[in-house]
Amino acid sequence: MNSQEEKMLPAINIKSSYKGPAYVQLAALIKEKICNGEFPQGTRIPAEVTISKTYGVAVMTVRQAIHVLAEKGILRRVHGSGTFVCGPDWTRAAFNMEGLIERLEDRQSVEIQILRAGIEEAAEGAAGPLEMEPGDMTLCLERLVSHKGRPFLLNKAWLRYDPKSPIVESEMEASSLSSLFTGKDNAFVKKSRLKLEPCVLGEREAGLLKALPAVSAFRIRYTFYGYADEPGGTGWFLTLAEDISFTTRIGVWDD
Repeated sequence: MNSQEEKMLPAINIKSSYKGPAYVQLAALIKEKICNGEFPQGTRIPAEVTISKTYGVAVMTVRQAIHVLAEKGILRRVHGSGTFVCGPDWTRAAFNMEGLIERLEDRQSVEIQILRAGIEEAAEGAAGPLEMEPGDMTLCLERLVSHKGRPFLLNKAWLRYDPKSPIVESEMEASSLSSLFTGKDNAFVKKSRLKLEPCVLGEREAGLLKALPAVSAFRIRYTFYGYADEPGGTGWFLTLAEDISFTTRIGVWDD
């Protein structure tokens, strides 16, 4: 008997009761052992058959319990190796863009000013993300977004040009801008890729955003994709550093 199996003993018989189905009770017991340090982060928990014998439940019940904990990010199955206790993955943090999202979603107070709109050849920086050849035609947009009369976001966008495409019309709405960050309220966007770059404002950009030249800012480059996994548009957003903050939570949260 190995040391991990010893941690599961003595045997406890679990039955469906007022405490819930057997797999729910078993998931709670395994989580308790993780919380009290019996199963530290990164360690492999006992095999499903061992857990089944220890707690007097079917192997299928064990699998259901493990699935529940895996869905919550507490356990991780590795094919051919077993099931391991997860720890915080600092390399895969998802950051919320506080300030920017709240303004974009305040639709009644948001105004979009079209500074420029026209059909032009794909710029060198746009052709690659759009999977187009240099010289192919795109719809180019430049927009200034204000919240309660104050400009806070400058956007430059290149879209695959198709007069019949509903994407072209939808891109004129405020909802299309927030959907690139939140994934909501745009039926044509399946996913988007964002890249954050610190920068300083040039004179024209500062004038449009009513800020001083060379002030700190963030440029958020993006490419969005439709449900055919084909890039539909690319571009960047520019906002003052003071108008956006980035927060995230690492590890397993139950809420």
